[in-house]
This record gives sequence, C-alpha cells and structure tokens, in this order.
Amino acid sequence: MKRVLYSLLTLVAILIGLNFLGSSVSALGQKETWEYVIQTSIESGYSTAMPLPKQIRKNVQNGNWEVISYPIPPTDTYIRVKGKVVYAIDHQLNIYDRSANKILLPLKEKNKKQLSNDMKKLHKNHYGELITWNDANKLIPRYSIFKVLDLDTGLSFEVQRRAGSYHADVQPLTHDDTKIMKKIYRGTWSWDRRAILVLSENGHFAGSMHGMPHGQGALKNGFPGHFCIHFQDSITHKSRKMDHAHSIMIKKASGEWLDHTQKLSPQEIVDATVLAIHQHDWFILSPILDDKNRILMERHLEELEEIELIKRLSDLPKEDGGTKLTYPITVKLQVHRKSGTTNRMVTFDLYRPTIEEPWTVDLEKLLKQL
Repeated sequence: MKRVLYSLLTLVAILIGLNFLGSSVSALGQKETWEYVIQTSIESGYSTAMPLPKQIRKNVQNGNWEVISYPIPPTDTYIRVKGKVVYAIDHQLNIYDRSANKILLPLKEKNKKQLSNDMKKLHKNHYGELITWNDANKLIPRYSIFKVLDLDTGLSFEVQRRAGSYHADVQPLTHDDTKIMKKIYRGTWSWDRRAILVLSENGHFAGSMHGMPHGQGALKNGFPGHFCIHFQDSITHKSRKMDHAHSIMIKKASGEWLDHTQKLSPQEIVDATVLAIHQHDWFILSPILDDKNRILMERHLEELEEIELIKRLSDLPKEDGGTKLTYPITVKLQVHRKSGTTNRMVTFDLYRPTIEEPWTVDLEKLLKQL
C-alpha cells in the first residue's frame, strides 16, 4: 500500500513539475507543437501548416510586447500552439497576440529574414499559381480531368473540361462529385462566385467558379448542364467582358487579395463591398475597410448576415476619382432579407486620407441605407 501511495505521489510531483517547466512541454511530457498556418479565415476548412522554427518560437515567447489601440490588420497567416490559433502575422511580418491585442516589438534581423522566407514558402504551398486564360486553355485542354478544391470549405471534387472559348466550361465527373459540389453551395445551386484551386497534373492554379448548372451536359453525373471556371483575363461568353466578381475570387485563390486591395478604384471598392456582403465573405470586405470601419464591421456582423442577397442594378460611373479625397457613388441595389426584397438607391461614401493611400468605404453610412 505504501509503495502504491509513494508511486502516486511521485506521479503527482512529476506532473506539477512539468506544469512549471514552461510552454514547450505538455503535462504528459510531449513537446508542444508550434506551427505556422495559412487560411483565409479561422473557420476555413482548407489550411496549410508547417513547423515554426525554434528561434522564431523563442522570439515570440521571450520578446517584448506592446499593447495596441487599433485592430489587428486583416491577414491569412497565423501561429498555432497545440492546435489553437494564438498569434497572427500580417503581410509586413508583424506578429500579434490575438487575445491580448498586443504587437511583438521588432524581431531580430536574422529571425525576420527567416520569417520572410517561411512566409514565401507557406504562401506558395497554400495558394494557386496566377495564370492567364491563354495559359489555362493550354494547361487544362478540352476533355482533361482535374480536381477543383474550394478554398473556404476545403472540399474537393473531380471535373472534366468539356468546352469554353473564353473560360472553361466544365462538368462534375460523377454523381458523387456533383454531391460534393452541391455541398459546397450549401445544398442549393447558385451563381455565387467561389475562390478555387484547380489541381491538375500540370500544376495548381488559381481560379473562380460559380455553382449554377446551365447549357448542355454530356456526362452521367446528375448535374443538369455545365458550370464555368474563370482564370486571370477570362471573359464571359455573352458580354465579352471580364467578370469583376470572378476577378476578386481569383485574387483570393492566388493569395493576392490582401495586397491587391491597396490598388482598388472607387468602383472596384463598391463591387467588392457588394460581393462580400452578398456572400458573407468577410475576408474580402475586411481589407478594404480602415480601422474604424473594420471595428464597425465586427460589431454589425449579425446584421450584415441577415442580408441574404444584395445585387447592383445600375451602372457605375466611369470617372476614376482622379485626385479627389472623397467620392460618393450612388447606385441602385436590390436587397433581400427574410422580411422581403426592396430596390433602393444607395450612396457609397468613399474616401482616402491622401491620394497615395487606398480608398475605403464609410460602412456606418452604408449600413443606415441598407
């Protein structure tokens, strides 16, 4: 009995000791896993991870932290500790403590170089290559079979390209592939654009698809027609113009959206805002807002998610804003909620602090009109 009691007390002492050894050892003596992870949202079903180098981990654990009064910038890159996202890394290589709202003071130079190289590798492994339609037309020729991976859900299915002169007209390969595609669209076929990776034997490419069967279909797959996949510079068969919503999703699939928002015109800001609210894609909306409006977005997410459909019904002005610092754009929108559908004139108040800085939209004024 004494021997058993002694063994139990010894085990308790070991466990208590381990608890004080620091964050690199768990209660059972296993090392904590520290890793980079890249994903378009914390909830995304598709992510890519790689081990965090020891020197970066030590810098994070032992570095100096400073409380910030602004929200953590939009990002797709994080640090996970024991499977939990704890830190965020922005595109300027700043590291933030997500729960404490703190920033890590500058890394040592050698660590910053290591972090930069790691981010490039992680980005390349996670996203698709940005290729033009001319290249895509050769790399995924007619009747080729390839896999489509949805960037948000992580679900994938096989398709065959059947036709398409200005973009790819494709069909799910089997009934099972059709079921997976419909699951991606939450059980309802939709024209909504989604960021995808095209995974073929010739490479991994950034693309955008919609989920509405139309036209002809030749495969026995339970899919009544075909759907479209767009690449950089693709245009629609009907209008012979680039589809801006597809273009946004291609930028998302290539990992370029966060940086690309710095160059958006006022008109592109309007369309990106409409697309993001319509599809409840806050990864698209967040980087086109400044700090004040980003905080506002977080507070009003429930209200924004009540909007089931929002669509622009009128044309945008052709003027690009020039050297203006403010630029109101009024368009006709269709807005649908469970309570009903309304068509209304809505003004997007766009502004920028200086002509060198990116445009943003006044979300508070917009919400009052929606």
